[in-house]
Amino acid sequence: MRKIKSFLLKIYIFLMQKKYKRLKYIFQKGGTNTLIISFSGFPGNRSAKYNYIKTLKPYNASKLFILDDFGYKKRGSYYLGENGDFFIPEQVKQLVEQLKNKHGIERLIMIGSSKGGTAALYYAIKLQGDFCVIGAPQYFLGDYLAEDKHLPILEGIMGNNDESSIKFLNEIMGQCIRSANNKPEVFIHYSPTEHTYNEHIKAMVDELKANQYCIHEDSNYDYTDHSDVAKHFPIYLNKILKEKIKK
Repeated sequence: MRKIKSFLLKIYIFLMQKKYKRLKYIFQKGGTNTLIISFSGFPGNRSAKYNYIKTLKPYNASKLFILDDFGYKKRGSYYLGENGDFFIPEQVKQLVEQLKNKHGIERLIMIGSSKGGTAALYYAIKLQGDFCVIGAPQYFLGDYLAEDKHLPILEGIMGNNDESSIKFLNEIMGQCIRSANNKPEVFIHYSPTEHTYNEHIKAMVDELKANQYCIHEDSNYDYTDHSDVAKHFPIYLNKILKEKIKK
C-alpha cells in the first residue's frame, strides 16, 4: 500500500508541478481569497520534497507548495540561494505576487517545520503575510549548518564554509525580525526538551517578543528528538488552521 501511495504521489507531482524561472512549485486553486504557502524541511539524505500536501487537503484556501531543491544534492538552501547568490527570495516574491494578482488573493499564511519553519517566518515577514504557523525552526543558520553532517549544505548555499559565511547566515533571521515593516502573527510549536530549543528556538522567541510580535507558543511537550516535530506539528497546524480559516 505504501508503494502504491508513493507511486500515485509521484504521478500527481509530475502532472501538477510547474516552474517559475528556477522555482518548482505546485499550486492548488481554492475557493477563498486566502493562500497557504508551504515551505519544506530538510529531507534527510534524499533530494528535496514537498511537505504537507495531504495535511492541507481539507482546506478550501488556495495552496502553494514551493520546492527547495537547490544546493548540495538538491537537499535545500533555506530558500535563499546557491554559491552566495541569494536569488530565491526575489523569485518567490514574484511568483506570489503573480498568483495574488491572477487569483484575487488577499490573505497570506505561511507554514513549515524545521527548515521550512525558518523559511515560513522569513517569508511571512518579507511578503507581508498575515500569520505563520511554524514548528521547531532554526534561528542561527550558520551554526546549524556548520555541523559536520550539514557542512556540504552550508558550502552549497555560500560557496564556502568560511567563518564570515557562518556569521552572515547566523544574522539573517535576527535582522529580518528586527527590520520588519510587517509583523505577522506567529504560531510556534516546539518541545523545550529537544536540543534545538536551547540552540535556536529560545533566542528566536526572545527576539520576536522583544520586537513586539504577537506570538503564540505551543510548547507543552517533552520529546527530545528533533525529527519528532513531524509527528506533533501537523496536529498543531490543523488546530490553528481550523480556528483561522474555513474548510
